[in-house]
This record gives sequence, C-alpha cells and structure tokens, in this order.
Amino acid sequence: MSEPIRNKKADFPVAPTPQNTPANNAPISSHAQQPGVASIKEESLDHATAASLFARNPGLVSMIQGKLGSLVGRSSGYIESLPVSVRRRVAGLKGVQKEHAKLEAQFQEEVLELEKKYFAKFTPLYQRRATIVNGAVEPTDDEVDAGKKEEEEDVGAKEGEEEPKKEEEKEPAMSGIPEFWLSAMKNQISLAEMITERDEEALKHLVDVRMEYLDRPGFRLIFEFSENEFFTNKTISKTYYYKEESGYGGDFIYDHAEGSRIDWKSDKDLTVRVESKKQRNKSKLRRI
Repeated sequence: MSEPIRNKKADFPVAPTPQNTPANNAPISSHAQQPGVASIKEESLDHATAASLFARNPGLVSMIQGKLGSLVGRSSGYIESLPVSVRRRVAGLKGVQKEHAKLEAQFQEEVLELEKKYFAKFTPLYQRRATIVNGAVEPTDDEVDAGKKEEEEDVGAKEGEEEPKKEEEKEPAMSGIPEFWLSAMKNQISLAEMITERDEEALKHLVDVRMEYLDRPGFRLIFEFSENEFFTNKTISKTYYYKEESGYGGDFIYDHAEGSRIDWKSDKDLTVRVESKKQRNKSKLRRI
C-alpha cells in the first residue's frame, strides 16, 4: 500500500524556495531584513543566536514590530512622573530620533541605488561565467592565468616552485563545469543543510541563477534548468517584496514572496514523499 507523506520540512514557515534565500544580506540594502528562518534549540539560545534568528526571520521581526507599534502611545506612567523640564528633554530626544529615522530612510534608498548601479557592472561578468559553466565558450588564457595566480596565493605557494608534472591521461569528453551550481550550493553552509539527496538529483540540472531588481523595493531570483525528469519548467523564479514604507528605524522591511508554479512530471513531485507500508503477517502474531 502506498500512501503520500508530506515532507516534514513543509511544516516549518521556511522562506520561499528553491530551496531558500541566501544566508547573507538580501541584495536590497546593507541593512535589509532578508527572508529566511533559523532552526534552533531553545536551551542553546544565546544573544548571538537570537540576533541571527531575528536577522534571518523577517516574519518574526515584523510581528514584533507590529506588537511594539501597538504599544506606541501607551504610557507606563514613568515619563509622567518626571519633572516638566525632564519631560521636555525626553520629547526633544524623540524629535531627534525622528530626524534620524528620516536620514536612515534616505540612506537606505541611496544604498539601494548604489547596489543597482554596481549590479549593472557585475551583470556582464555573471553572463561570462554562465557561458563558461555551460560550455558555450572556453576561458581565455588571461582568465586562466589570473585564476591560477589566485589559487597560488590562497595556498601560499612558494615563488618559483613548479607543480609536479602529471602523466597525460586521456580525459573523457565533458562540456563546461558539470553540476557547478549544485556544488556551489553545497559549499554554502546554510544552503547545504537544506539540500536533501532527493533535491540533489534535480539541482544537478540547474544551469544558471540570476537576480533582477524590481521597480519597487524587492528583487527576483531566477533559476534556469536543463531538460530533466522532474518538471517541465525551463525557469523557476521567486520574487521577494519589501514594504513600500520604511520601518521604524528607516530601514526596508521584508513583506512577502511569490513564486512561479512548478509543473511536476508524474510521480516526480519532490515536495511529496511516498512511503510503502507492508502488511504484517498476522499468523506470526498468534501465540501457540
């Protein structure tokens, strides 16, 4: 008997997939609260872990901000108990903070524009990378030499030391760099923890990952796949939206995400796990 079992991961309010958003700051601003969720044990929660959790869980931050917002205007009675001159100074500090929030909002807007400016400069490099990864072109001698030089610096190779010569072996015909993006994801700690063996089979067909900014605060991730046995989509995208208004401190606040529908092939939906159950032989349970 076969029974569809939902993947347990779906029970968590994880950020939109595949398979999650980057662990570093989302490319919307230097202080933006990016989508994501951390899995932690309550007893091991410390200040650093808590800070990481809040930074990676915008939903939780938004909820807390909403609760705090509902408390704005409510008084504990402390300020009212202060002398008039002190209350006046407190009000003045609030005015200063209000101006700070305006500048912070302006700062975030300018940072976003700067990110967009340099993203346009990065794009040709990303396109060049894609052509090499997918075997459309070979890297130039200058690119190879620059890459080798960086490798030598990384391993601290001694100047003038020659690499041991290897006997020439007949290499199998291979185009580009197979499974480049799967390898890249598995080398990113937070992403590696999310990728299951079943996911790997599909991610082997991932040939490019691109990002584009929206007209409003937000960005879109585009995942391009080669022909595969799991789904018919050529591309799968996920769009992340930030609120139009700034947060209390002037920074961008993550709102929600929308993803394209995945057209799974028959019995290839990776979000569902099928478990076969075998009937027990009742005769073996009888006592003699």
